[in-house]
Amino acid sequence: MKRLFFFFLLLIVISISCRYGGNTPDNTLVILVDGYPRTFDPRMGIDLASQRIYQLVYNGLFVRNSRGELENDLIESFEFKHNMEFVFTLKKGVLFHNGEELTVDDVFFTVKTLVEKGSLKSAPFLEIKQMKKIDKYSGIFLLKKKDPSFLINFCDGAFGVISGKDGVSGTGAYIIVKKDKGKEILFERFEKYFKGMPKEKYILLKTVKDSTTRTFEMLNKSADIVFDSIPYENLKLFENKSYRIYRGISDSVEYIAFNLKDNILSDLRVRKAICLAIDRDNAIKHLFYGYAVKATSMIAPPNYYHFDGKQCEYSLKRAERLLEEAGYKMNKEGFRLKLEFLSTTSFLSRLKAVYVQDRLKRIGIKVDIVSMDFGTFFDMLSKGKFQMYSARWVGISDPDIYRMVFYSKMVPPKGWNRGFFKNKEVDSLIEKIPELETKEERKKVYRKINSIILKEMPYIFLWHPENVVIASNKVENLVLTPSKSFSYLYLTEKR
Repeated sequence: MKRLFFFFLLLIVISISCRYGGNTPDNTLVILVDGYPRTFDPRMGIDLASQRIYQLVYNGLFVRNSRGELENDLIESFEFKHNMEFVFTLKKGVLFHNGEELTVDDVFFTVKTLVEKGSLKSAPFLEIKQMKKIDKYSGIFLLKKKDPSFLINFCDGAFGVISGKDGVSGTGAYIIVKKDKGKEILFERFEKYFKGMPKEKYILLKTVKDSTTRTFEMLNKSADIVFDSIPYENLKLFENKSYRIYRGISDSVEYIAFNLKDNILSDLRVRKAICLAIDRDNAIKHLFYGYAVKATSMIAPPNYYHFDGKQCEYSLKRAERLLEEAGYKMNKEGFRLKLEFLSTTSFLSRLKAVYVQDRLKRIGIKVDIVSMDFGTFFDMLSKGKFQMYSARWVGISDPDIYRMVFYSKMVPPKGWNRGFFKNKEVDSLIEKIPELETKEERKKVYRKINSIILKEMPYIFLWHPENVVIASNKVENLVLTPSKSFSYLYLTEKR
């Protein structure tokens, strides 16, 4: 049986070698990704594949560092007065790919056209009262109301400054020179990049949607780097001198959410029983092969706004006692109650749903899994047509996520409070935040909000998956950030 498996493996490797081997110049960094961008316009795209393109071709006013914190990118200096007045000065001598110098007019052009296009990114920019030019390199954004999280909207990937002269050019490290829709994108370095000439002349992004094929392409050395999406069970194949495995905590969080209007799940005892029945240590070991850490807040460490705490520890006996107290006795079929669990059709989503189903069966809860495509899944959540579901928040680096998810006035379509959570103390705390002008003050309030969420359980925080990137041992200076940003690829090179 083992010989048959390795013969099959050899056939696949040979097939990949015939298709791809020998066609890529030595001065090209080949990167495998699992998705092709939906749009190349940085004002419009919100999918991960598109944002990665923006990180190569455009720059934001800020960039996230290896701790997920904001650092100056296109700006030289700034001041955010009273959470309402963003005064900034751009770096001088920054050039667009068309040869024009970056000015305040280009920043204002980008914001203005983003709003005019009706972008899904436009909401925070609609709160701008005035854009005022001070001089060629300095300007002011004046807001209609206080928003301490406003600056995050100018970060790399989410925001990219476009030249007002041609409406296309960026200032980024690379320029797109060829596109093969759905398959490949070839980039050539911008030699006048303001941070210094990129190390590699070309970058080739290859979209390979199948995880097994990605694995074999890396094993066959048809690519230099693969971001995301190598199955955890396959990682052991790269534990040798030919590869380097980069690991780091992500800015993602996996969770279970409840509909608090549901007659069963509105009872905290039931929610807590479910939490107690889920062995997160076991799941991390067997579902993630150890490539995750338990979550205790929306935001992962080492972010400044990560919070430690205890939600519940695994205990089937305590879970059963709570269900008894709530009046749910075991019936003749061996169940106390039945719940519906929504899932997408993706492998990991289904796997997680089956895991939850198995765990809750042990305390007498029968779980019916209802799987659907992501579009239908998202529509069901937005309309509150669910009892419970599990999903993943990605790119969480700012604590304003607590307002969007747990503030009672943020039920869809205004926000993401899909479970209809309502807590007077949480609302009061959230309403105080715009008046707080220091990180220390904000952290104290958000810590209190997080402690209430851990206690009331509108969410069960499960785990923060690790970022895992595999690279050839010839690759040097690869910077792994919590968001797996491509903004630092200009530093990366092959020996």
